[in-house]
Amino acid sequence: MSFGPADGHQILIVPPLFEELNRTRKLLSDLMRALAGRGIATHLPDLPGTGESEAQLPEIQWTDWRHAVDDAAKASDATEIFAVRGGCLLDDVVPALPHMRFSPGQGKSVIRDLIRSRSLNDPDFDSAAQKAVFTDGPTLLGGYPVSAALASAVRDADIADLPDVRTIRLETEHGDADRQIAGPPLWRRAEPTGSAELTDALTTAIAEWTG
Repeated sequence: MSFGPADGHQILIVPPLFEELNRTRKLLSDLMRALAGRGIATHLPDLPGTGESEAQLPEIQWTDWRHAVDDAAKASDATEIFAVRGGCLLDDVVPALPHMRFSPGQGKSVIRDLIRSRSLNDPDFDSAAQKAVFTDGPTLLGGYPVSAALASAVRDADIADLPDVRTIRLETEHGDADRQIAGPPLWRRAEPTGSAELTDALTTAIAEWTG
């Protein structure tokens, strides 16, 4: 999915992973339209095994997602990278471009949240089943059949240091940040929703960043 002019800034958006992608899809589409209104183009790829991708997620490896981000950056002639949540674990495959990260977190927190969500809604998803996420599978997490190899790779993934990175967080979040903005953590909501406040704040931050 792409919005905006063919010339000028071309921002590749690296989306959140699994359930958080579903919950933030409206935010991202609203953000892309808002940036297009300011003359900034954005490109949001479907990672293999998600969205309209024809690949089957249980067959996907972590390296497939990393290659997909690199390929998308080349195909879109990206000038900047904007990564969201778990997408920040993948953005270092394009180290030379300027990066902005929104609410980054370590891979272990991504998997922990998925496992916790499943356990709260499935009384049979006990401690043994939770450990099996990393040895058996695929396991249904956040509506996605996640293989043991992919779950383990996400769990072990870290946020990489890059030469040109700005980090944005919500005002209610902890962690290092170059800027904090107002808005709700939409990835925590039970249903996908948008937020005009958060869309406006991110649009302003990105527009100022691209200058």
